[in-house]
Amino acid sequence: MKKVLIAFGCIIIILLAAAFIVPLIFKDDIKASIDKALAESVNADVVWDTEDFGISLFKNFPNATATLNNFGIINKAPFEGQILFAVQHFEVEVDIFSLLGDQIKIEGIQLDHPEIFVKVLEDGTANYDIAITDESAPEEVETDTTATEFNIGIDHWEITSGHLVYDDRSIPFKMELTNLQHSGSGDFTQDIFDLVTKTSADSVSVIFDGTEYVSNKHIEIDAILAISDEYGKYTFKENTVMVNDFSLSFDGYLALLEDGSMDMDINYGTKENTFKSLLSLVPGIYTADFNDIETEGTLAFNGSVKGKYDSLTMPAFGLALKVNDAMFKYPDLPTAIENINMDLLVDNQDGIIENTIVNMKQFHMDFGQNPVDAKLLVKNLRNYDMDAELKGKLNLGELNSMFPMEGMSMKGAFNIDMKASGIYDSARQVMPSIAANMSMKDGYIKTSEFPYALENLAFDSKITDPTGKMSDFKAVVSDFKMVMDGEPFSANLVLENLDNYKWDLGAKGGIDLEKITKVFPLEGMSLAGKINADIKTAGTMSDLETEKYQNLPTSGTVTINNFKYTDAELPYDVTISAATASFDPKQMTLSNYKGTVGKSDMAMNGSISNYIGYMFGENQTLKGTMNFNSNLLDLNEFMSEEEETTATTASEEESYGVIQVPENIDFILKSDIKKALIMDMEITNATGNIMVKDGIANLNNLSFNLLEGAFVINGSYNAREIDKPKYDFNMDIKDLSIQKSFKTFELVRSFAPIAEKVNGKVTTNFNVNGLLDNEMMPNLVTTNGGGLLQVAQATVDNSKIVNGIMSLASLDKVDQVKIKDVLMSVKIEDGKLKVEPFDVNLGGYKTTIGGATALDGGINYSLKMDVPAGKLGSQFNSLISSYGGGNNGGSTIPLSIGLGGTYDNPQPKLLMGDQKQQAADAAKDKAKEEAKDVATDLLKDVKDDKAKEVIGNLLGDDKKDTTKTESNDLQKQVEEEAKDKIKDLFKKKKKGGN
Repeated sequence: MKKVLIAFGCIIIILLAAAFIVPLIFKDDIKASIDKALAESVNADVVWDTEDFGISLFKNFPNATATLNNFGIINKAPFEGQILFAVQHFEVEVDIFSLLGDQIKIEGIQLDHPEIFVKVLEDGTANYDIAITDESAPEEVETDTTATEFNIGIDHWEITSGHLVYDDRSIPFKMELTNLQHSGSGDFTQDIFDLVTKTSADSVSVIFDGTEYVSNKHIEIDAILAISDEYGKYTFKENTVMVNDFSLSFDGYLALLEDGSMDMDINYGTKENTFKSLLSLVPGIYTADFNDIETEGTLAFNGSVKGKYDSLTMPAFGLALKVNDAMFKYPDLPTAIENINMDLLVDNQDGIIENTIVNMKQFHMDFGQNPVDAKLLVKNLRNYDMDAELKGKLNLGELNSMFPMEGMSMKGAFNIDMKASGIYDSARQVMPSIAANMSMKDGYIKTSEFPYALENLAFDSKITDPTGKMSDFKAVVSDFKMVMDGEPFSANLVLENLDNYKWDLGAKGGIDLEKITKVFPLEGMSLAGKINADIKTAGTMSDLETEKYQNLPTSGTVTINNFKYTDAELPYDVTISAATASFDPKQMTLSNYKGTVGKSDMAMNGSISNYIGYMFGENQTLKGTMNFNSNLLDLNEFMSEEEETTATTASEEESYGVIQVPENIDFILKSDIKKALIMDMEITNATGNIMVKDGIANLNNLSFNLLEGAFVINGSYNAREIDKPKYDFNMDIKDLSIQKSFKTFELVRSFAPIAEKVNGKVTTNFNVNGLLDNEMMPNLVTTNGGGLLQVAQATVDNSKIVNGIMSLASLDKVDQVKIKDVLMSVKIEDGKLKVEPFDVNLGGYKTTIGGATALDGGINYSLKMDVPAGKLGSQFNSLISSYGGGNNGGSTIPLSIGLGGTYDNPQPKLLMGDQKQQAADAAKDKAKEEAKDVATDLLKDVKDDKAKEVIGNLLGDDKKDTTKTESNDLQKQVEEEAKDKIKDLFKKKKKGGN
């Protein structure tokens, strides 16, 4: 027996050890298996960690307990990064022995601090639909109709400190519960059982179709539902729903039908019969002091819902509310609200919403000595056939003391007397006949949400429409006055004819923008400054729509002081230290405008016309003339800056956006700008006119200084096609620094890279046109242009091209080439800079240069250089002599040089074909000169006049005898004789070596 006990004890110890060790040993394996299963079945990111996961056999022995902390499910697209479910502590208790049977029995589930966010989009897409479907499964699978023996039973569950948001935009419906406490139990293994639940929430808000029906109400629900018909029918047994202090109970049933609809027969009502419970539903009155309110009066409330509900059908419904002889009074306040009586009936007999009748037969209450009476009958919700009355005189200060609203304070005398009778149908433009008078004196309103009080509030208003026609409507508001934090405001308004709005409005007062934005915050923006206005306007909507702005008398002045605008999305602030605008129907005149945009200062004055059409009409053009002055205009701040994601160099570059000119502005801007910054350029003393029209900016005699030069530009900038901004400029430039232009203009760097080595200035009249890229830089492939470039004096230092040419000709290296009085004709076309031949002194030798530079850096130039033969090397001189036909002695040798390759790697070479032809032409010219000398000597020996004339012609004598009488035959004979003599003479001279 002792051995048996020892053996049994060993088994117990082993089992206990296993209970401790097994969960620890296999924890990682369990997590890996769960992660794999989740990845295969759930389209969401499931967040949890093995450190927060535990399994225990002892916490609720003999049940197994699994715990998981800090667990969450994060949605993927289209709800990317949004939380679906998160819980601080999750616990499941399972009967371990039930795992061996056909039914798994869950003893309990606990969720502590869960966050649940259910969202449904307008198209029905739900964030909880995260299951991955098996696409490989066959479209139709025969299901096994035999009942399974395997099921799961849950004994109880609990939620503590939960937060639930259900946002269904397809209905549209939204509900939010905070600090949700919920517990329940039920045997789901049975076909018929009772579901027992208990629920509370500190705050419940319900919004349906944009209207908030329940706002921050405390709820408590105790319910027992009998579930039957295989979870298809829910019968209300014992239940109580409490909203604040107002409680309801339900009886009846709700059944889920096979076609997806619901059948219901539910009656509800309140067990309470005190007015105080109804009072708790009034917004703002249910506070910590609510229990101390003194009340009297009885309450009767009941209703029903009966019938079928689906997407096309609604059940019939009804509601009745009666309040008799009620009153309430706050204990610390002297006056009660008394004689509260209400009789309200809402009735719908067939479920058709248009056939709903709303009948408030009576409503009365006394605010001290001020009674309020109202009646309302709406016969249907289709054309709203109504009969309504409202009459009251209210002392708002007394009302505030009798009926204090949290965070609100009121004073003043308000009177209302209104009657309305008839049909309201907006489609047929029919409205009830109306007669209403309202007035306010000595008003004061302050709320906790409004940081400034409205003081000295007063107005008289009258609304009439005796016939119910829209055209006969008239509203008059006279002597409206108020003061907000010391800023007075007054207005008068007459509004008539809702078919064709006719208005007459006058307003005068000041607005403190900073105070307004504290009342109505602007996300990411802030405003400050004061605006004072004195405005009068009148007119009709038909004149506005037909653009008869001359029939809209509008006049007044607006002044702005110390205005400041900041926006998180803008890199600069906008300020206006002072500005005054006066206007009439034709134009608005701006004077004394002084302000800044970022680092730029601006001063403007001028006039703008058609401003009414521009503000209210479509495709209307704003016209005007404005004088613009600035000491600094930083245009870079107006361009969008983006860091390039792929940089070709180590340094970061800035990308500037295209500036598009509005097409509906016809404007002349007369500018005087001391300094302007655009990209890397600094422009000074800019004056001239910029004319904006049809989306094109035209520059007229715009003069400025840039890069030591003086510019005068005429031309246009056209960005109507935002992806193809165009420019076309004629530039008259004097004394522009060549080297600075290389550093500044990509056009120079690409087409004239030699400018990097040139120190000097250029004067030009140049026309250039093409497209800009999205950085507002010329798209060089599209660039065309041309003009004359004049260089008075400059130097070229350490040029590879010059040294390459000198080396080719075996001439001395030249560190610096001086350029003086050079005039060249250039043009840009087909992606090349083409230079017409021009003369320059290259290392002391006269040189003629012409050719082209391509965008890819390739160069193709030809040079003709006159070099004294003695300067050439002997080998090079012999080569040239072989083409020249003899020894050149001390004469000048014309060299033909071709320059290819690239600017950085020039490839000069002697053009042999051109060189041979040049040498031959030189020898031929020399022979002609010698022939002329011999012919001159021969002319002295010729006696015949005709022969003299012929020889003279051979020598190039242009003088001709106009009195010729000899025949052509004699002339030809003399010419032939003279030629033969000359030939003989050349032969003799050649033999004699002369």
